[in-house]
Amino acid sequence: MANTLRNYRFMERGFDYTFRFYPNGTVTIIDNDTNATIKPSQLTGAPLRFYALKKIQFIKNKLQETNTSAAG
Repeated sequence: MANTLRNYRFMERGFDYTFRFYPNGTVTIIDNDTNATIKPSQLTGAPLRFYALKKIQFIKNKLQETNTSAAG
C-alpha cells in the first residue's frame, strides 16, 4: 500500500489542494486554483490538519508494511 503513489484532494473553506504522497515519503502539494506548488510549511488551519493526518497515516502504513515483511 505504501509502495504506490497516493493522491488526496482537499476541498474546503476556499481551499482546493491535491496532496501527492510518493512511496519514498516525499509529498507534493498543488493548489488546484493556481496550479502552484505549495510547501508544507505554508499550510495553515484545516489544510495543515489534513496534511498532518495523511502524513501520519502514511507513516503508520509504512511501519505496518515493514513489520509485516520482517515477520514473514
